[in-house]
Amino acid sequence: MRRRRRKQKTPEQMRRRANRRHRFFHMIGRLFFLGVLVAAAVLALTIFFKVETVKVEGATRYTAEEIIAGMDVKQGDNLYLWNKVKESDMLLEKFPYLQTVQMRRRLPDTVEITVTECSAAVAVPYSGGYLYVSAQGKALEQSANDGGLPVVVGATLNDVALGCGLTQENGDETEALLDILQNLDAAGMLEQLSFINLSDLTDIRIGYQDRFDIRLKSINNLSYYLRFAQTVIDERLSPSDIGRLYWDAQNRLHFIPDTADNVARSGMASASTNATEPAVTDTDTGSEDGAQEPSGTDGGASPSDGENPSDGADEISDEPNDG
Repeated sequence: MRRRRRKQKTPEQMRRRANRRHRFFHMIGRLFFLGVLVAAAVLALTIFFKVETVKVEGATRYTAEEIIAGMDVKQGDNLYLWNKVKESDMLLEKFPYLQTVQMRRRLPDTVEITVTECSAAVAVPYSGGYLYVSAQGKALEQSANDGGLPVVVGATLNDVALGCGLTQENGDETEALLDILQNLDAAGMLEQLSFINLSDLTDIRIGYQDRFDIRLKSINNLSYYLRFAQTVIDERLSPSDIGRLYWDAQNRLHFIPDTADNVARSGMASASTNATEPAVTDTDTGSEDGAQEPSGTDGGASPSDGENPSDGADEISDEPNDG
Protein backbone atom coordinates (compact mmCIF):
# COMPACT_ATOMS: atom_id res chain seq x y z
CA MET A 1 0.00 0.00 0.00
CA ARG A 2 1.30 3.32 -0.93
CA ARG A 3 1.64 5.94 1.78
CA ARG A 4 -0.20 9.20 1.04
CA ARG A 5 2.26 11.99 0.70
CA ARG A 6 1.60 15.02 2.91
CA LYS A 7 0.79 18.06 0.92
CA GLN A 8 3.57 20.54 1.09
CA LYS A 9 2.50 23.84 2.63
CA THR A 10 3.25 26.97 0.81
CA PRO A 11 5.37 29.73 2.42
CA GLU A 12 2.26 31.91 2.74
CA GLN A 13 0.41 29.25 4.72
CA MET A 14 3.38 28.75 7.01
CA ARG A 15 3.60 32.49 7.64
CA ARG A 16 -0.10 32.71 8.60
CA ARG A 17 0.26 29.78 10.98
CA ALA A 18 3.22 31.41 12.67
CA ASN A 19 1.27 34.66 13.05
CA ARG A 20 -1.63 32.85 14.73
CA ARG A 21 0.73 31.23 17.21
CA HIS A 22 2.34 34.59 17.92
CA ARG A 23 -1.00 36.28 18.60
CA PHE A 24 -2.09 33.44 20.90
CA PHE A 25 1.01 33.60 23.07
CA HIS A 26 0.87 37.40 23.05
CA MET A 27 -2.71 37.31 24.38
CA ILE A 28 -1.72 34.79 27.08
CA GLY A 29 1.13 37.06 28.11
CA ARG A 30 -1.14 40.11 28.37
CA LEU A 31 -3.68 38.21 30.46
CA PHE A 32 -0.93 37.00 32.75
CA PHE A 33 0.44 40.51 33.12
CA LEU A 34 -3.03 41.88 33.86
CA GLY A 35 -3.56 39.20 36.50
CA VAL A 36 -0.27 40.13 38.14
CA LEU A 37 -1.34 43.79 38.23
CA VAL A 38 -4.72 42.96 39.78
CA ALA A 39 -3.10 40.74 42.39
CA ALA A 40 -0.58 43.45 43.20
CA ALA A 41 -3.37 46.05 43.52
CA VAL A 42 -5.42 43.85 45.86
CA LEU A 43 -2.31 43.08 47.90
CA ALA A 44 -1.49 46.78 48.12
CA LEU A 45 -5.03 47.67 49.21
CA THR A 46 -5.00 44.94 51.81
CA ILE A 47 -1.58 45.65 53.27
CA PHE A 48 -1.00 49.37 52.83
CA PHE A 49 -4.37 51.23 52.82
CA LYS A 50 -5.83 50.71 56.27
CA VAL A 51 -8.05 53.01 58.30
CA GLU A 52 -6.01 54.80 60.92
CA THR A 53 -7.90 58.09 61.36
CA VAL A 54 -11.65 58.89 61.35
CA LYS A 55 -12.71 62.55 61.42
CA VAL A 56 -16.27 63.75 62.13
CA GLU A 57 -17.46 67.24 61.22
CA GLY A 58 -20.81 68.99 61.77
CA ALA A 59 -22.06 66.99 64.76
CA THR A 60 -23.27 68.87 67.84
CA ARG A 61 -25.92 66.62 69.34
CA TYR A 62 -23.67 63.55 69.19
CA THR A 63 -19.97 63.35 69.92
CA ALA A 64 -17.46 62.23 67.31
CA GLU A 65 -16.67 59.24 69.52
CA GLU A 66 -20.33 58.14 69.55
CA ILE A 67 -20.61 58.34 65.77
CA ILE A 68 -17.32 56.50 65.20
CA ALA A 69 -18.39 53.78 67.63
CA GLY A 70 -21.65 53.40 65.68
CA MET A 71 -19.82 52.49 62.47
CA ASP A 72 -18.97 48.97 61.34
CA VAL A 73 -15.67 50.27 59.99
CA LYS A 74 -12.99 50.15 62.68
CA GLN A 75 -9.40 51.26 62.94
CA GLY A 76 -7.19 48.85 61.02
CA ASP A 77 -9.89 47.88 58.51
CA ASN A 78 -9.18 48.25 54.83
CA LEU A 79 -9.86 51.76 53.54
CA TYR A 80 -11.74 50.59 50.44
CA LEU A 81 -13.31 47.22 51.14
CA TRP A 82 -16.58 48.56 52.62
CA ASN A 83 -19.72 50.27 51.30
CA LYS A 84 -20.08 53.99 52.02
CA VAL A 85 -23.82 54.06 51.27
CA LYS A 86 -24.51 51.18 53.64
CA GLU A 87 -22.47 52.79 56.41
CA SER A 88 -24.19 56.16 55.92
CA ASP A 89 -27.68 54.63 56.04
CA MET A 90 -26.77 52.74 59.20
CA LEU A 91 -25.63 55.94 60.94
CA LEU A 92 -28.83 57.74 59.92
CA GLU A 93 -30.88 55.03 61.65
CA LYS A 94 -28.67 54.70 64.72
CA PHE A 95 -28.57 58.46 65.30
CA PRO A 96 -32.05 59.81 64.49
CA TYR A 97 -31.11 63.49 64.74
CA LEU A 98 -28.65 63.13 61.85
CA GLN A 99 -30.22 64.45 58.67
CA THR A 100 -27.42 63.71 56.17
CA VAL A 101 -24.18 61.73 56.32
CA GLN A 102 -21.42 62.06 53.74
CA MET A 103 -18.26 59.91 53.84
CA ARG A 104 -14.99 60.50 52.01
CA ARG A 105 -11.83 58.40 51.82
CA ARG A 106 -8.58 60.32 52.04
CA LEU A 107 -5.37 58.54 51.15
CA PRO A 108 -3.47 57.01 52.67
CA ASP A 109 -5.46 56.15 55.82
CA THR A 110 -8.26 58.63 56.66
CA VAL A 111 -12.07 58.56 56.59
CA GLU A 112 -13.84 61.93 56.78
CA ILE A 113 -17.49 62.01 57.90
CA THR A 114 -19.53 65.19 57.41
CA VAL A 115 -23.00 65.28 58.95
CA THR A 116 -25.91 67.69 59.18
CA GLU A 117 -28.47 67.51 61.95
CA CYS A 118 -32.20 68.09 62.12
CA SER A 119 -34.45 69.24 64.95
CA ALA A 120 -37.88 68.27 66.18
CA ALA A 121 -40.68 70.24 64.54
CA VAL A 122 -43.79 68.71 66.12
CA ALA A 123 -44.85 66.22 68.78
CA VAL A 124 -47.35 63.52 67.80
CA PRO A 125 -49.18 61.47 70.48
CA TYR A 126 -47.76 57.97 70.32
CA SER A 127 -47.77 54.90 72.55
CA GLY A 128 -48.88 56.73 75.69
CA GLY A 129 -46.42 59.57 75.18
CA TYR A 130 -45.20 61.65 72.27
CA LEU A 131 -43.11 61.07 69.19
CA TYR A 132 -40.91 63.95 68.09
CA VAL A 133 -40.92 64.36 64.31
CA SER A 134 -38.68 66.54 62.13
CA ALA A 135 -39.82 68.83 59.32
CA GLN A 136 -38.75 66.10 56.90
CA GLY A 137 -41.01 63.58 58.64
CA LYS A 138 -38.26 61.64 60.40
CA ALA A 139 -39.07 59.99 63.74
CA LEU A 140 -36.50 61.38 66.18
CA GLU A 141 -37.38 60.53 69.76
CA GLN A 142 -40.04 59.20 72.10
CA SER A 143 -40.84 61.20 75.21
CA ALA A 144 -43.36 61.25 78.03
CA ASN A 145 -44.19 64.92 77.30
CA ASP A 146 -44.50 67.15 74.27
CA GLY A 147 -41.30 69.06 75.06
CA GLY A 148 -42.99 72.38 74.34
CA LEU A 149 -43.33 71.48 70.66
CA PRO A 150 -46.44 72.13 68.56
CA VAL A 151 -48.73 69.15 69.09
CA VAL A 152 -50.37 67.26 66.23
CA VAL A 153 -53.74 65.73 67.00
CA GLY A 154 -55.76 63.40 64.81
CA ALA A 155 -52.82 61.43 63.37
CA THR A 156 -52.49 57.79 64.44
CA LEU A 157 -49.01 56.26 64.22
CA ASN A 158 -48.27 52.56 64.49
CA ASP A 159 -44.94 50.73 64.83
CA VAL A 160 -42.72 53.68 63.99
CA ALA A 161 -38.97 53.01 64.10
CA LEU A 162 -36.79 55.82 65.40
CA GLY A 163 -34.40 57.10 62.77
CA CYS A 164 -36.82 56.26 59.95
CA GLY A 165 -39.22 58.51 58.10
CA LEU A 166 -42.98 58.37 58.55
CA THR A 167 -44.76 56.76 55.63
CA GLN A 168 -48.16 57.10 54.07
CA GLU A 169 -48.91 53.57 55.24
CA ASN A 170 -49.86 55.12 58.60
CA GLY A 171 -52.98 56.61 57.00
CA ASP A 172 -54.30 59.68 55.21
CA GLU A 173 -53.71 61.82 58.30
CA THR A 174 -50.00 61.00 58.25
CA GLU A 175 -49.83 61.80 54.55
CA ALA A 176 -51.49 65.15 55.28
CA LEU A 177 -49.07 65.79 58.15
CA LEU A 178 -46.03 65.17 55.95
CA ASP A 179 -47.42 67.49 53.29
CA ILE A 180 -48.19 70.22 55.82
CA LEU A 181 -44.76 70.03 57.46
CA GLN A 182 -43.00 70.19 54.12
CA ASN A 183 -44.99 73.21 52.96
CA LEU A 184 -44.75 75.05 56.27
CA ASP A 185 -40.99 74.56 56.21
CA ALA A 186 -40.75 75.77 52.60
CA ALA A 187 -42.82 78.86 53.45
CA GLY A 188 -40.70 79.69 56.50
CA MET A 189 -43.72 79.29 58.79
CA LEU A 190 -42.64 76.23 60.75
CA GLU A 191 -40.86 78.09 63.56
CA GLN A 192 -44.09 79.94 64.41
CA LEU A 193 -46.35 76.90 64.21
CA SER A 194 -48.65 76.49 67.23
CA PHE A 195 -50.54 73.25 66.48
CA ILE A 196 -51.90 71.01 63.75
CA ASN A 197 -55.36 69.45 64.09
CA LEU A 198 -56.06 66.62 61.64
CA SER A 199 -59.11 65.21 63.37
CA ASP A 200 -61.17 66.09 60.29
CA LEU A 201 -59.36 66.22 56.93
CA THR A 202 -62.16 68.41 55.57
CA ASP A 203 -61.54 70.91 58.37
CA ILE A 204 -57.76 71.00 58.85
CA ARG A 205 -56.67 73.48 61.50
CA ILE A 206 -53.21 75.01 61.68
CA GLY A 207 -52.26 77.29 64.55
CA TYR A 208 -49.85 80.07 63.66
CA GLN A 209 -48.05 82.60 65.86
CA ASP A 210 -50.31 81.61 68.78
CA ARG A 211 -52.77 84.11 67.27
CA PHE A 212 -54.30 82.58 64.18
CA ASP A 213 -56.37 79.49 63.48
CA ILE A 214 -55.94 78.77 59.76
CA ARG A 215 -58.72 76.51 58.43
CA LEU A 216 -58.30 74.42 55.27
CA LYS A 217 -60.84 72.09 53.67
CA SER A 218 -58.18 69.83 52.15
CA ILE A 219 -54.44 69.68 51.47
CA ASN A 220 -54.95 70.50 47.79
CA ASN A 221 -52.94 73.56 46.69
CA LEU A 222 -51.57 73.68 50.23
CA SER A 223 -48.43 75.59 49.30
CA TYR A 224 -50.44 78.38 47.68
CA TYR A 225 -52.96 78.75 50.50
CA LEU A 226 -50.30 78.84 53.21
CA ARG A 227 -48.33 81.52 51.37
CA PHE A 228 -51.54 83.46 50.79
CA ALA A 229 -52.48 83.30 54.47
CA GLN A 230 -48.97 84.32 55.48
CA THR A 231 -49.08 87.34 53.15
CA VAL A 232 -52.43 88.45 54.58
CA ILE A 233 -51.16 88.07 58.15
CA ASP A 234 -47.96 89.99 57.44
CA GLU A 235 -49.37 92.71 55.21
CA ARG A 236 -53.11 93.09 55.85
CA LEU A 237 -53.66 92.29 59.52
CA SER A 238 -52.24 94.15 62.49
CA PRO A 239 -49.90 92.67 65.14
CA SER A 240 -52.78 92.78 67.62
CA ASP A 241 -55.23 90.78 65.47
CA ILE A 242 -56.23 87.37 66.78
CA GLY A 243 -58.70 85.04 65.13
CA ARG A 244 -59.61 82.58 62.42
CA LEU A 245 -58.72 82.59 58.73
CA TYR A 246 -60.75 80.44 56.38
CA TRP A 247 -61.80 80.17 52.73
CA ASP A 248 -65.43 80.06 51.72
CA ALA A 249 -67.02 78.03 48.90
CA GLN A 250 -66.16 80.83 46.45
CA ASN A 251 -62.51 80.52 47.47
CA ARG A 252 -62.51 83.91 49.23
CA LEU A 253 -60.46 84.33 52.38
CA HIS A 254 -62.19 85.63 55.51
CA PHE A 255 -60.95 86.68 58.92
CA ILE A 256 -63.03 86.24 62.08
CA PRO A 257 -61.71 87.93 65.24
CA ASP A 258 -61.50 85.61 68.21
CA THR A 259 -59.67 85.15 71.49
CA ALA A 260 -56.28 83.51 71.97
CA ASP A 261 -57.93 80.88 74.19
CA ASN A 262 -60.35 79.91 71.45
CA VAL A 263 -57.55 79.75 68.91
CA ALA A 264 -55.59 77.42 71.20
CA ARG A 265 -58.70 75.34 71.87
CA SER A 266 -59.01 74.72 68.12
CA GLY A 267 -55.84 72.65 68.33
CA MET A 268 -57.33 70.20 70.81
CA ALA A 269 -58.68 66.80 69.86
CA SER A 270 -62.07 67.72 71.34
CA ALA A 271 -62.35 70.94 69.31
CA SER A 272 -65.87 71.43 67.97
CA THR A 273 -66.32 70.97 64.24
CA ASN A 274 -69.76 72.57 64.26
CA ALA A 275 -69.39 75.32 61.68
CA THR A 276 -72.73 76.90 62.57
CA GLU A 277 -71.67 77.76 66.11
CA PRO A 278 -70.71 81.45 66.35
CA ALA A 279 -66.98 81.83 66.62
CA VAL A 280 -67.07 85.10 68.55
CA THR A 281 -69.54 87.28 70.37
CA ASP A 282 -69.88 91.03 70.79
CA THR A 283 -68.09 90.69 74.11
CA ASP A 284 -65.15 88.90 72.50
CA THR A 285 -64.30 91.78 70.17
CA GLY A 286 -65.82 94.77 71.90
CA SER A 287 -67.36 95.95 68.61
CA GLU A 288 -70.97 96.58 67.80
CA ASP A 289 -71.33 93.65 65.39
CA GLY A 290 -68.47 91.51 66.58
CA ALA A 291 -66.37 92.34 63.55
CA GLN A 292 -62.82 93.61 63.69
CA GLU A 293 -62.04 95.42 60.44
CA PRO A 294 -58.50 94.59 59.27
CA SER A 295 -56.63 97.32 57.44
CA GLY A 296 -57.25 97.28 53.71
CA THR A 297 -60.06 94.69 53.78
CA ASP A 298 -63.56 94.70 52.46
CA GLY A 299 -65.93 94.02 55.32
CA GLY A 300 -69.39 92.58 55.23
CA ALA A 301 -68.82 89.58 52.98
CA SER A 302 -70.98 86.62 53.86
CA PRO A 303 -68.97 83.41 54.34
CA SER A 304 -70.43 80.29 52.87
CA ASP A 305 -69.10 77.49 55.08
CA GLY A 306 -71.98 77.79 57.52
CA GLU A 307 -70.71 80.87 59.38
CA ASN A 308 -73.29 83.45 60.38
CA PRO A 309 -72.63 87.03 59.14
CA SER A 310 -73.10 88.17 62.71
CA ASP A 311 -70.00 86.20 63.64
CA GLY A 312 -67.94 89.17 62.47
CA ALA A 313 -66.36 87.60 59.40
CA ASP A 314 -64.45 90.07 57.23
CA GLU A 315 -63.61 89.26 53.63
CA ILE A 316 -59.87 89.60 53.05
CA SER A 317 -59.79 89.17 49.30
CA ASP A 318 -61.65 88.12 46.21
CA GLU A 319 -61.14 84.67 44.78
CA PRO A 320 -57.39 84.09 44.60
CA ASN A 321 -55.81 83.20 41.30
CA ASP A 322 -53.91 79.92 41.45
CA GLY A 323 -51.90 81.03 38.45
